[in-house]
Amino acid sequence: MTEKDRAFLVEALELLMRERSNALRIATDVAKARGDRAPDVQEFGLGDILRLSRQLADETSAESASR
Repeated sequence: MTEKDRAFLVEALELLMRERSNALRIATDVAKARGDRAPDVQEFGLGDILRLSRQLADETSAESASR
């Protein structure tokens, strides 16, 4: 994977995290206003996004260390 590809993925994951976090906040506010149960974080894939971000960071660190 090139540095450009990696930078693109990092930015995409950051944007996805921001959008999903915002969607969770809105859904939580709506549920609260309706008296419904708040949505679960896992329903928005935040844990998966964090896991992918960490994997990408670990791969970057490993490649940097091997140079």
